[in-house]
Amino acid sequence: MPAALILLFVVSVEVTSTSRFCSSCHYMKPFFESWKTSTHKDVQCKVCHYPPGFRSFFRTKIEGLVMVGRYWTRLYVKSKPWAEIQDESCLRPGCHDRRLLEGAVDFGKVVFDHKAHFDDLKRGKKLRCTSCHSQIVQGEHITVTSASCFLCHFKDKTPQVRSEECAVCHRKDELLAAKDRFDHTAVFDNGYRCDKCHSRIVSGEGEVPKENCYKCHFEQDRLEKYGDTELMHLTHIAANKIECEQCHREIQHKIVKNIETIADCQACHQGTHSAQKVLYTGSGGKGVPHATPNIMWEKGLSCQGCHMFHGASGRLEGSDTLTASGAACESCHGRGFDRILKNWEKSTEKRLAEIKAISARAVAEVKAAAGPKKKESAALLDEARFNIDVVEKGKSVHNMAYSQELLTASLEKIREALAAVGSSYRPEATTLLTRETPNACLSCHAGIEEITPSVFGLQFSHRKHAVGQKLDCATCHSNVRRHGELTATKTSCASCHHQQSKKTCGECHTLQKTMYEGGALGDVKVPKDMMAEAGASCPDCHLDKAKMVIRPDGGACVACHDEKYRATFTEWRDGVRSRADEVRSALHILYKKPLTDPEKAEVSKIEEALRTIDLDGSSGIHNFLFIDEVLTKMSAAIKSLGSGKEEKK
Repeated sequence: MPAALILLFVVSVEVTSTSRFCSSCHYMKPFFESWKTSTHKDVQCKVCHYPPGFRSFFRTKIEGLVMVGRYWTRLYVKSKPWAEIQDESCLRPGCHDRRLLEGAVDFGKVVFDHKAHFDDLKRGKKLRCTSCHSQIVQGEHITVTSASCFLCHFKDKTPQVRSEECAVCHRKDELLAAKDRFDHTAVFDNGYRCDKCHSRIVSGEGEVPKENCYKCHFEQDRLEKYGDTELMHLTHIAANKIECEQCHREIQHKIVKNIETIADCQACHQGTHSAQKVLYTGSGGKGVPHATPNIMWEKGLSCQGCHMFHGASGRLEGSDTLTASGAACESCHGRGFDRILKNWEKSTEKRLAEIKAISARAVAEVKAAAGPKKKESAALLDEARFNIDVVEKGKSVHNMAYSQELLTASLEKIREALAAVGSSYRPEATTLLTRETPNACLSCHAGIEEITPSVFGLQFSHRKHAVGQKLDCATCHSNVRRHGELTATKTSCASCHHQQSKKTCGECHTLQKTMYEGGALGDVKVPKDMMAEAGASCPDCHLDKAKMVIRPDGGACVACHDEKYRATFTEWRDGVRSRADEVRSALHILYKKPLTDPEKAEVSKIEEALRTIDLDGSSGIHNFLFIDEVLTKMSAAIKSLGSGKEEKK
């Protein structure tokens, strides 16, 4: 009886060690079938799955019986088939023991050297036979898949592959007429890069999503080591046979036949829009200590957010280029933003013209200088020129604040370069803001310092007030009722300007001076007012007894004339206001009628004259006889235009 048991045990051990026994378990059949058609079909499973040696021999026998027990007790359903092939199994005598000595072999059109991959660390990782020979392709057994190659060779190098690395796999002699469909001789002779013709040949990043870890692990202490790349590869590749694709996403390397991918501008125009990228992201300039990204970039706005209009480009029907304009600004931000865009362009044009002139002279100064720091100065000027080119070519509208920073940094570098060579030239840029200019509004209204609008009939310089005096925008504007509403009044302006006793009234109030003292307003000659003829000056009426500037009423007339002049003042003022309102009403009626171009021009003249009277602000008091005559002519002209339309009916 014991002899029979021993015999049964020996037979069982021997039978369970055969390859055919492996297929008796149904979940092993796919692996068995792929083995039967593989190059290893004449090699027993145990030869590869267990390394050589007496210890492995006994392990093979025992584990065969254990597997039988697991199968009949159905414990196998709680796990999935898994096997690790040790390098010792592959390199055992009589198998692939000479593979490392043979070196290079052909793998399709690629030359593969086993020795180079085993002896050297690849990407700092120790490779195993199964790092390349795996079963990631369904139905293939221990085969080589190119996907494994691409993960190593192209990780962190996509989408552009460095041309010199192509020769690592693609031998030059394999790309000549005798062996390839295209003779690459001319390509090699001219020194062309491979990506000159073969663009976008790599796709995918080969990243490792953390959710892939949950396929095998759930222990928190292990999951916390997700970011330790060295430990991950040491554990999964060197210590255990884990196929790369179990963790990494695929990287593809192939000739692309999709026209939309091939027809990519960047295949030829490399580095396109790089200046725009520097401006939009607010980084990459020279000498700017901190990043200043465009707020729209921070909010994730793509280029198409502004470049939304189709402009024809070329004769090919249906071909167009996306362009931007002020209308794009207004499509999101509302009316008025087109004007802001124009302000940006105008101010940048002035700044670039000034800094480029300074740069040109500085280059000449450094070139003519001598000394040990000439090379250092030239490098500083190159950095300054880089910033200028970014603003000029990248279009400052992509980031006005950063453009200002770049040009300011350029000026500082130019000054530093000139000082290094001992030049006496000390450039000053009047159009550039200093870094200390305090104004949050300038993030949108950059360039406003170059705009000089008409306010209360006066030319208002934003530069003098916002930059020179460092006044906050809120001094004159408010966002309480409406964004940017002008809340400054003549009185609030006068509270500062009337303290400057050395200035004459006419230096600021040029329109009022012309209206009172006579002169030219465009094509119109203004006669002197009777009071000016008599020698009366502005302070005679506009200063009270305490020498404070006031807006006079009839009481100022009585100070020099008799009481009836108080009524005359009121009569003149109210009469001009009433007649001006009548002209406005007549214009509104005229607007509803069809007008010819000459008639429209006449209406524009009347409107301009009416605005001038309003801007003067005296309601005719500065020159009553002249303004009374102008209003009379306006009424007659409007009546003539109106009657002409009636006759045509």
